[in-house]
Amino acid sequence: MKKVVIAIAVLGTISFASCKKCEHCHYDDASGNEVELGELCGDELKNAEENGYTVGDTTVTLHCEEH
Repeated sequence: MKKVVIAIAVLGTISFASCKKCEHCHYDDASGNEVELGELCGDELKNAEENGYTVGDTTVTLHCEEH
């Protein structure tokens, strides 16, 4: 029984450690319309939040909600 509990704890720890933060994001275009980007995860999300998201030659500010 002890081995089963340890195995479950190890698997749970590994699954939580491998989770990536993902958020559903959009930005507002020049007309004020909301443009959906879908879900961004991991480094792509982090970079976009810190540096903005580039659309063509314009960098826009993202609005994201955690899921």
